[in-house]
Amino acid sequence: MRVLFVVWPMAAHLYPIVPLARALQAAGHETRVASHPALVDTVTAAGLTAVPVGTAETMPVLSEVGGYVLPEEERDRLAKAWAVTDADAHAWFMFSYFALAGTRIFHTPGDGPDTAVAGTDELVALARAWRPDLVLWDMWPAAAVAARVTGAAHARYLWGPDYCGWARQRYLRQGGEEGTGYPEPLAEAVSRAALRHGVTVDDELLLGQLTLDPTPTALRLATPASTVSMRRVPYTGADTVPAWLHQGAGRPRVAVSLGMSGREYATDAGLVTKLLAMVDGLDVDVVATFDAAQLAGQRVPENVRVFDYVPFNQLLPTCSAVVHHGGSGTVMAAVAHRVPQLIAADGLESATYAPYVTGGGAGLTFDHRTQSAEEMRGRLLRLLGEPSFRAGAEALYARWLAMPSPREVVPVLEELARGRGRDV
Repeated sequence: MRVLFVVWPMAAHLYPIVPLARALQAAGHETRVASHPALVDTVTAAGLTAVPVGTAETMPVLSEVGGYVLPEEERDRLAKAWAVTDADAHAWFMFSYFALAGTRIFHTPGDGPDTAVAGTDELVALARAWRPDLVLWDMWPAAAVAARVTGAAHARYLWGPDYCGWARQRYLRQGGEEGTGYPEPLAEAVSRAALRHGVTVDDELLLGQLTLDPTPTALRLATPASTVSMRRVPYTGADTVPAWLHQGAGRPRVAVSLGMSGREYATDAGLVTKLLAMVDGLDVDVVATFDAAQLAGQRVPENVRVFDYVPFNQLLPTCSAVVHHGGSGTVMAAVAHRVPQLIAADGLESATYAPYVTGGGAGLTFDHRTQSAEEMRGRLLRLLGEPSFRAGAEALYARWLAMPSPREVVPVLEELARGRGRDV
């Protein structure tokens, strides 16, 4: 069968689907990855076939996504109408601030008289020309529009908890528009793109016929989506393994990373300063992945080697601990490589993932805003010195390994495509 992936244009959204794309290829299926032209080189570097959606001139610039965030006053009104509580606050924030803006940027009509929606017409045209049997998409429901127009099966794949599904269920439980007094923002964001192609906005369009969920069961949110578990196999890019990774350092190695996605928006200068001070003088080999902007004005200790990027699949197997920002990709890569974790308490996704790691005995948190470098150092030394954290990492690894692999999910997707009347 032909499988079209439609990927929100960041490497953090592409990398989780690379193992699945390879599993589909190994099963004899043809795959293509459609995305913003800005992601084309990253797609091809992963060994996948890229299809640009629109052009650099016609598609919104990713750095402008902040302009598609709902105003704070409107988000506050919606939260009140939806009866969002303190327990819901993080899920609401992730949906109303990030997930919704990520959807709106590629579903907002342009200024032209024909109400064209950047990317939607191109996706429909791509689907009509290539005739995929299955469309897999992430934060881009216009892909579901293209699937419905052409009769293809379609499914979402997630990079973390299903914030959109949670928001949809919460809205419906509050009585929908009649009960809240507001149209649903996710459906509203997609409606113009759907209407343009004669497609009805419903649960299937917004949440897929299936949802592939790599999130550990303990972290999942209530959602009306039909969910299939899939192990998140870490892929962090292809590169030549440097010679120094093969060589024993003669002392514990610690990875330090603040992820890739946030670099476009912040340098985290104060946090970087604290992290470098934390490891200064320790008898450990530190490998830190910071870019030039993050290193501006910083003093790098002698025991720290700095690289703009090192694939975690190469680095983490050599590490005794990893210090990071709490992002889902980093957390699950550390779980897959059985590495204890020291997680920043104020990271964007830390509220979700840090309790999973610490509750499993596989790590600790730190707060650079309230703790000194010496206090943070003490937590790192605990990770390195207490065997219980390694045991906790092994336990989380066992839970991760129990989830179905991408290869095991392929027959589920084949059956979904068969249900649409196509030969697979």
